[in-house]
Amino acid sequence: MSNAFFATFLGLSAFPIVSLHSVSSKKKTFATFSDILPAPYPPILKCDVDVALANSRPAASVISKARDDAKISLKDVGGMRNEKRKLMEILIWPTKYPEVFRSYDVQIGKGVLLYGPSGCGKTLLAHAIANETKFSCIFVKGPELLSKYIGSSEENVRSVFERARASAPCIIIFDELDSLAPQRGSDATGVTDRVVNQLLTEMDGAEGLQGVFVIGCSNRMDLIDPALLRPGRFDHLVECGVPSEEDRLDILNTILRSVKCSSKLSVSRWVSQTNGWTGAELKALITNAQFDAMRKSPQS
Repeated sequence: MSNAFFATFLGLSAFPIVSLHSVSSKKKTFATFSDILPAPYPPILKCDVDVALANSRPAASVISKARDDAKISLKDVGGMRNEKRKLMEILIWPTKYPEVFRSYDVQIGKGVLLYGPSGCGKTLLAHAIANETKFSCIFVKGPELLSKYIGSSEENVRSVFERARASAPCIIIFDELDSLAPQRGSDATGVTDRVVNQLLTEMDGAEGLQGVFVIGCSNRMDLIDPALLRPGRFDHLVECGVPSEEDRLDILNTILRSVKCSSKLSVSRWVSQTNGWTGAELKALITNAQFDAMRKSPQS
């Protein structure tokens, strides 16, 4: 194949000249940069590196990322008493009291779905329970696994489970599961359909989930493909709803443990004024109060 063809491919010539004989010939000549670009060659500039960085991504970042909540424990999660208890029964008790579970021949499912409104602590609780178990943890934002290239999304899912099995015991946390595994037939491209099929294969496969636990978090459980919610997959459905009055008091007290505040502060008054607020909104309330106090500070 002539150098003129490669020059044309790179946009350096307006005359694509391809010889049929050269294409079929066993002996092929490949163009080098010296054949295409005149010397001296232009140096790499900062803008070139910036463009490369913007269009590149390490493979590990596609399937997981480092946890920002690596030090979060269940004590740092206010409220959610019932949700904590359920997760402890599912994830901590079997590893803490294995002989009891063996004596009763109890088979604990490997999948848990935390669902409920946004801001109610699903992801925070998932991080906390993962830290309590001392297991390895892979945290995945659902949309990060999706790719426009055919087969890449399924390969990303396979890679997550392969890494989890290699580092078992391990917990995989799928955040925004509804965006990764919506009901099949809802995506015109078919990408998420194949992802759902791959998830089903991984959770049902011959290798199984020995030593691997899966926690899904979703604001819209109704959008998730029903096949994933059947026994043997996400067996346990745990609702994380809007906190009750008792939960709001516990959430505020938990947040205020690390905040400098007046001894005259009446937390119970805030509780009565925040009916229907989520944990994230209560956290934002304290943050706004801190900013207001900073504005009044003599140093500001």
